[in-house]
This record gives sequence, structure tokens and C-alpha cells, in this order.
Amino acid sequence: MINYDEVIAFLEKESSATETVSRFKQAYQTFSETGTWQPAYEVRVAGWQQLDGVMLLEPNQTLENDYQVHITATNERSLRELLLAFPRRQIGRFHLTEKWIEDRISDIIEGDSIQTDTGSFYQGIKRGSRTKSEQRTVLKRKDATVSHLRKLTSLKGKIEHSQYIVEGTLLVERAITDGFPIESLLYTPEYVATADGKAFLGRAVEENLSVYQVSTGVMGSITTTRPVPSIIASVHLNYPNFLSAAGHLNFNFGQRCILLIAEDIGNPDNLGMTLRTADAAGVSAVLLSDTGAHPFHKNCIRAARGAVGRLPFFQTQSITKAIAALRASGWCVLGATAGTENELYATEFSHPIAIVVGNENTGLSAEARESCTALVRIPMASGQSSLNVGVATGVLLYAFIQRHRI
Repeated sequence: MINYDEVIAFLEKESSATETVSRFKQAYQTFSETGTWQPAYEVRVAGWQQLDGVMLLEPNQTLENDYQVHITATNERSLRELLLAFPRRQIGRFHLTEKWIEDRISDIIEGDSIQTDTGSFYQGIKRGSRTKSEQRTVLKRKDATVSHLRKLTSLKGKIEHSQYIVEGTLLVERAITDGFPIESLLYTPEYVATADGKAFLGRAVEENLSVYQVSTGVMGSITTTRPVPSIIASVHLNYPNFLSAAGHLNFNFGQRCILLIAEDIGNPDNLGMTLRTADAAGVSAVLLSDTGAHPFHKNCIRAARGAVGRLPFFQTQSITKAIAALRASGWCVLGATAGTENELYATEFSHPIAIVVGNENTGLSAEARESCTALVRIPMASGQSSLNVGVATGVLLYAFIQRHRI
């Protein structure tokens, strides 16, 4: 249930588009008096413990689009949540009021920037739901669509095309429900033979996604997973650098943000569990080093349970440079290690805060430890000296959330 008074208060505080906010306030006043929206706004919100983002969708019948779209977001996660919530098949004219939003919008919305007398806009449609889609049976392994998805089984192909593959009923259906920018969807006759599968594919077609029926043999030529999954999907995901060429933060944040930094986590299952935990804890984004497991690894994607695609990811070649840039921007950066006397629950910290976790076997590098604002350890009873990195991440994040609950 949306609290429109809270939405208006948020917009008045955070939005620079004062005319847009005034028009929405007037429409809400009319709605409060008559029960009817004029104009017929649709409102999407983002945030967990507090409101972090609002998207106003104003139906538009006069231009070559379906909605005039106004987005106000305070951090990377809230923006991504709002863009994922934009309906498929619909063309939006997005009013761009901040440069960082303009830099991120093409990750989810495929379109073009437009300059007019009244300002800068971005007009586009959610990736994968273009006005022209395909629904057909693929018989050959050399089909262009199959060949493209086969390229996505290698890390090189995933990075080159900014796409990864999700496999199996649970993850594919969750990707549809969460609004992921799905480029194509492949299924076997066994999948569509079930009532649930048939209903789901009908929904995918209604959302204008390209869907292809393939044999189990063709599906097996794409993925090494056994038994062969009955449904897979390719999803677009950009993975930008955390720092600009000049060494500045390429990352937008608010005062209450929490950033997870993962340095050299080697096991993709562990990385996936860590990302799933970070997603559940509501982190604003995840920064990954260029060593260790990659978030596009299929084991990571499976273990992350939808966090890959929902969370904003950033990469860096130098964790120490990233930490230095964060500290210069007012961040408190805490490194998790067993090699310190500072206990987690006795450590003071300030927002915004970044938590750094390291390799399962060797922990944080010496350079990372030296770069942090402070180091903390999780207290443990005798018998164990460490925790699985995913478990440790959960303990750390929820400890800070509990102590500074909004």
C-alpha cells in the first residue's frame, strides 16, 4: 500500500523537478477528494526501511510513447528497482534530471537520448520487450539464437555481450516476475506440456518477450547443466567500473547507504550465497574485485537466487584505490578479519558505511586491511576461528542494520 503523503514529502525533499512535483500534488489532492486520478498517474516506489526512490508514470496519448516518466532516486539500488518495475512493452519518455541516472538508464531501458527545447529526455522500452518479438520453434543447433546463447556459456561471451543465462523454472520465472531485461527465452516441449509451463509462456508472450521452443538435444548443446534444464533465459546486465578514468567514484549514494565490497572470493557458490545475503540485507550495491569468482558464473547465479540481476554490481582493478576514493568521499570502511582485537559489536561507525570481506582461505589482503577505516572481527566461541564468507557477510550486515535501524 503506497503512502502518498510520504511520497510527496520525499519528492519535495529530493526532486529538483518542482513543476512535476506540484502537478502530482494537485493530482493527488483531486484523487483524495474524488477517488479518481487526473491525470491517471501510476506510482512505483523503492526502498526497504525507508523510501529511497519514486517513479511517476503519467499516461501520454499525444506523443510517440505510452508514459511520461519522472524518476527520483537517492542511490543505485533504488534506481535499479524502479527501472526494473517499468512495465514491459511500454515506451517511456524519461525526464532526466541527474547525470548519474542518465548513465544507468540504458542498463534496463533500450532507447535514445533526446534533446528538446524543454530539456533532455531518454525515450525507450525495456530491453527484451521490443515492439517486434519472435515466437518460433528452433530445430537446428546452428540457429542464430542458439549460437548466440552458446556464446554466453563462456565468461568472455558474457562480458562481451553484457548478458548471462539463468537456468531452470525457479530462476527464470523469478527473473520474469522481478522485471529483469530478458533478451530471449528457450524452453523444451516437456516444459510447455505442463499446465504451469503453458500458463507461464503465455504470460511471457503477452509481455512481448521472444520465446523459442527447442528440443532437449538443442538445449543440451547450450548448457553443460545435467539434467538438461527445461527452460533458460538470457538476461542483460551491465557491470560498470566503480572508479572513473580520473579515479573519482562512478557511484551515486545517499547518507544511509551500505556498500558490500567483496575481495577475491574464490568459490562461485560462496560468492552467490554472499550476494544473496547482501540482497536480503538491502545493500545499495556490491563492489567486486577483478580477481576471484565472477558473478556471471552459473553456480554463482544459481546460488544468488535472483540477486544477480537485482543488485547493482560494480568492478574495480584496485580495491585499495576504491577504498581510498570512498574514504575521501566521507565513507566509513570496515574490513572483516580474524586478525584484530576490535569486536564487531563494540565497534563504532558512521554512515555511509562499506563492509569489506575477503577470500575464504586467506582473508583480506594486507593492502585492503591497511586501507580500511578500521578492522572488525566477529566474536566466536572456542573451536572455530572463521565462518563461511556468506554467513560472515550476513552477521556483519545485519549487525550494522540492527544497530542503526531507521
